Amino acid sequence: MGERTWYLAGRGAGLLLRAWRLTVRVEARNREVLKPPYVLALWHGRVIGDLMDNYGCGCVTMASRSNDGALAAGIVEQLGIVAARGSSSRGGREALFEMEDMIRGGAVPFGALTVDGPRGPWREVKPGVIALARRLRAPLIPITFSCRRAWVLRSWDRMVLPKPFTKVVVAYGEPWRPERLAGESAEVLRGVADAMNALTAWLDREVAGRELWPPA
Repeated sequence: MGERTWYLAGRGAGLLLRAWRLTVRVEARNREVLKPPYVLALWHGRVIGDLMDNYGCGCVTMASRSNDGALAAGIVEQLGIVAARGSSSRGGREALFEMEDMIRGGAVPFGALTVDGPRGPWREVKPGVIALARRLRAPLIPITFSCRRAWVLRSWDRMVLPKPFTKVVVAYGEPWRPERLAGESAEVLRGVADAMNALTAWLDREVAGRELWPPA
C-alpha cells in the first residue's frame, strides 16, 4: 500500500480511538503546569493514554516519512493534532523547524514528541525534543499514563493499551525550564529519561498496582 492508503487507514483508526476513548474514564493530574508554549515529552509505548487527554488540543507532533508515519499522521490528525512529517533518520531537522515555526507563530499552542520514536531504542531520549525546547526557550514537560487494566504488547516499544471500561490516569511531570536544559547534551538526555521513567513507574504502582514495564 502507498502512503495515501496508510494515511486513510490512520484516519479510520483515529475514529476507532475516539470510540475507544468513550469506554474509559480519564483522570489528569498536574495539568496546572501546562502554560503554553511548552513541549511534551512522552514514551512511544505510552502514547495511547496520553492522547486520550489531548484530543482536539490543536498541538503539533512529528510523524516519520514512512508508511508507519503516514498511519500515525492519519490517526493524530483525526484527533485534532497537526503532524509535521519527519524523523530522526529522515526529514527530522525540517520537521523540527516546522514545529518551531508553528508554535512560535501561535498557529498551535504547544508541541509533543515521542522521544524514543519512531523505532527506538526503547526509552532512550533522542535529542530532537531538547533542541525544540531550547530553540523555543520553552519548558519541557514529561507526560505518561497508566491504567488499572491493560494489555502490554510484545512490540519494540512495549505499547500499553488500556482495556475498555478501565480507568486511565494521565500524569504531567514537573517542567524542565530552559535553564535546566542548557547543560551537556548527554547529561540532559539521561536526566529527562530518568524523570520520565520515575514518573511512569510511580504512576504504574499507584494505578495498576505494579510496574507494567521492567525497571530502566
